[in-house]
Amino acid sequence: MRMLLVSSRVEILRLKRSGLFAGLLAVFAFFGLSGPGLALYMPEILGAAAASDQLTIQATAARPEDGIALFNQSAMQLGLILAVAVAITSLGWDTRAGSSIFYRTRVKQLSALTLPRLMVGWGTVIITYTVGFVLAVAMTVLFIGEVTMSVTASVWASSIVYLVMAMSIGYLFMAATRRTSAAIASATVLMLVLPMLSQFEALSSWVPTTLLAGAETTVMPFLSAVAVTVLCVATASLIASKQVLRRDA
Repeated sequence: MRMLLVSSRVEILRLKRSGLFAGLLAVFAFFGLSGPGLALYMPEILGAAAASDQLTIQATAARPEDGIALFNQSAMQLGLILAVAVAITSLGWDTRAGSSIFYRTRVKQLSALTLPRLMVGWGTVIITYTVGFVLAVAMTVLFIGEVTMSVTASVWASSIVYLVMAMSIGYLFMAATRRTSAAIASATVLMLVLPMLSQFEALSSWVPTTLLAGAETTVMPFLSAVAVTVLCVATASLIASKQVLRRDA
């Protein structure tokens, strides 16, 4: 239990000192403030862009759902990449020979070190995303209109589950490669490509990327995302426990 608390505290300090916590908070808060405003003035922006005799664009007035949707679209790009980076760098101690020896010789099960750090990362991302989401809802209600509770709850839950799943995938890549840059690059490419799977009708009903649709999701994508998360975390813990100390670190 003591090692769990120590490992969690070290990870909290790392997130603060490295600027990852501040970066996540700034990104989600910025999109939370700007997303509804962009939705509100989108018709004027499109009208100005198409101010010619050859091209005419007609855009409907912004709805409350549009403000939340634009926030989520932006947050699930840059914010998603940062969230994955948080999970990947939580295993950065194992890429250095000195710290790897120090930690590995003080626990019987390596999961006592890795899982608390991953869970701290999950909590950090959930908190910072929620701050941005609350700002987006507040700005939407203030400038566009009231957002229904069902839409709010569905979008928030879907996004949180997807973020946790994406971090678990990055965590698995890092445990397998033990190369920070390679893990971040691989996980980023995968996270940006995965939403394309929801375009296939045979997969759209259960693939986790359907969660990005927010209010339109069903229970199957939730279950798929949870299953992927559990599988990635379990596999990463197994891989880490079987690895030997790196000699080239």
